[in-house]
Amino acid sequence: MKKKFWVLASVIIPSVVCGEPLNLAIDNEWQTSPYNAKRVNYTPFPLLSWDNNLLYIDGQEAGAIVWKQNQQTLKVKALWFYQRSYDHEDGSSAAMRQLNDRRTTMMAGISYDAITSYGMFSAQLARDALGLSDGWFGTFSWTGYLSSGDWALIPSAGVDWEDARQTDYYFGVSKEESRRSGLTQWSPGSSLTPWLQLALDYQFAPQWDTFISARINYLSNDVRQSPMVNQSQTYVIDLGIKYRF
Repeated sequence: MKKKFWVLASVIIPSVVCGEPLNLAIDNEWQTSPYNAKRVNYTPFPLLSWDNNLLYIDGQEAGAIVWKQNQQTLKVKALWFYQRSYDHEDGSSAAMRQLNDRRTTMMAGISYDAITSYGMFSAQLARDALGLSDGWFGTFSWTGYLSSGDWALIPSAGVDWEDARQTDYYFGVSKEESRRSGLTQWSPGSSLTPWLQLALDYQFAPQWDTFISARINYLSNDVRQSPMVNQSQTYVIDLGIKYRF
């Protein structure tokens, strides 16, 4: 069971070292925007999963396995923080279209995973490596696993933390932006984003799986009060297919 758990989670739930041969998935992701802008962002992209117990690639991240014992793993990594961006041309008002873009970034950090009889517990801490915000991002999560025949149900829950610099880059409104757009200046503090996710996997052939997952993020008060934001939750749906070489 644990061997299959690693394979499924390495594609559906990022940041799991699977210790398996090469896996390739094609993922289609729909994500609602927290901004007062285009509501749904659609992103199709490939997901590669591989490791040799020293180096690994796992979806949007890659790095080195610096320690592994029993069911515990410590990694250093680089990851693509793709979940959030804002293009001023997508703004739903003239004021929103006067703001600066907020871009995706690369982050560098460490993570720890532990697989227990109660599920997998993961913790991660990373910093913006491109100097867009110079901020920090952290997450703590739990992932479970239920299976029946060729079907697997993978629930997970966690909380994401972003320091004031990271939160301000994506949701703050600077003095210059306020003057230009007419929106209220806003300088948020650090933020906590609790989330829930449920994934379903079906193995329809010896080397083929299809999967779907749905996630809800509950935005913190500092984020909800931003003049850029008109949502209290965001939603993410992934639908894809995976091949194991």
